[in-house]
Amino acid sequence: MQTTGQSTRLRRAGRGRDAFWLYMSLALALLALEIFGPGFPRQLRGYANDAVAPVLTVFKGPISAVQSGMERFAGVSDIYLENQTLRDENGKLRQWREAAQRLIQENEQLRQILKVPQREVPPVATAHVIGFGGGAFERSVLINAGSGDNVAPNLPVVDELGLVGRTIEVGYWTTRVLLITDLNSRVPVRLERTSDVAIAVGLNEPYMHLRFLAANGDVQVGDRIITSGHGGLFPPGVPVGQIISTDDDVISVRPLSALDALDFVRVMDYQPLPPDVKQPTAEADATGRPQ
Repeated sequence: MQTTGQSTRLRRAGRGRDAFWLYMSLALALLALEIFGPGFPRQLRGYANDAVAPVLTVFKGPISAVQSGMERFAGVSDIYLENQTLRDENGKLRQWREAAQRLIQENEQLRQILKVPQREVPPVATAHVIGFGGGAFERSVLINAGSGDNVAPNLPVVDELGLVGRTIEVGYWTTRVLLITDLNSRVPVRLERTSDVAIAVGLNEPYMHLRFLAANGDVQVGDRIITSGHGGLFPPGVPVGQIISTDDDVISVRPLSALDALDFVRVMDYQPLPPDVKQPTAEADATGRPQ
């Protein structure tokens, strides 16, 4: 029993001596740092960085390769998920396309049975807007298509949003287009919601006014107006604008087309009237027929 107790005391004494020398070494190291000055640790780190730099240079290639492989693996996984999503969307679009094709065929069959004429108007030319008419008394643009492109006067001009205006001055290379907001513009229209007919009048301002609407006409803010086809100048069903206010019996209409930022427009080949019938002019009356 005494031998066991003595061995235990000797181990504890040995541990105490080891801890003493460890603390003494740390104290001497801290004292050395104080002697060498505060800049010595930074120098020591610099030497350590110089020593480790070759090792890091050697292992940089493999580490970069591993990181690149991990990124590629993650990218492949993302591409797979995106590809799966695109496949699902493609399948849905294919179903919609088949449904649209069936509806087109049914519509064509019904049109032939009912002898309904085609409403789609082919374009004469697609042109770029190269100039804007200035001044307070003119709202027009100049396009780079003319008689050399089969453009004629009094043809409707549209963009991807709706009606822009009509051709007025046709040269061989260029044509001037009278915008629907011009003071001389009169567009026979109807309300898409109620089919009430009226005339959209230009004011040389960003907006138009709706006039000659029936007294019992039902007009609400947000209603969309489209061409009625009366007068034979514009084809029916072309979007024109939207009702924005009905204050004090003045109905204001905002054009759907971005008339201040036009880029490309289409001149439509719409000539429903016989050649011997005079086309309506800017001085058309409320019915859209020339005076």
